[in-house]
Amino acid sequence: MGLEHLLEALERDANAQIEQLLAQARAEAEGVTAAMTTALAQRRGAAAEARERSRLIEVEQAVTRARRAARRSVLEARERLLERVFAAARGELPAAAAGADYRAGLSAALAGALAAVGGEEVVIRCPEALVRDLERLRPHATPPARVVVDPAAGSGFRVATVDGAVEVDDTLESRLDRLRPELARRVLAQLGLES
Repeated sequence: MGLEHLLEALERDANAQIEQLLAQARAEAEGVTAAMTTALAQRRGAAAEARERSRLIEVEQAVTRARRAARRSVLEARERLLERVFAAARGELPAAAAGADYRAGLSAALAGALAAVGGEEVVIRCPEALVRDLERLRPHATPPARVVVDPAAGSGFRVATVDGAVEVDDTLESRLDRLRPELARRVLAQLGLES
């Protein structure tokens, strides 16, 4: 009985140790599986958050691009509107230069232009419609002035020194150009389109 029992006892002990080692291995495997499952869930969650952040950034960028494009379209439309308004205003300038209001201020405008060029001899360039009025005002001009018909002078007149070094542009076109920023604001405000 001795050896047979001893072998059985050893076998039982070995089986018990095997069961114990298997139980420990299963427990460790379950722990590793649980840890891996948790880590995998965290990684999936982090990846999902990263994708969501990326999508949000893409959406925000798309919205920003759309807003810029819309703003650009609005500004371009305003500019086209202002170009049409100022083109129409330019078309009315010859009639305005022929009007009584313009001619009433012609003497003061000429005096201001002559004062700006100093005491040098000057040439006054104007369209034919203003020659008589400027000829009439010329005898009072200091320095001496010569009136020359220039169809390209615009609606009004230009005073230049004989050597061309100094020129004063007192055409309605140049006045309109100088006033354009302020007039553009007024036009947009009247139309309710100011920015």
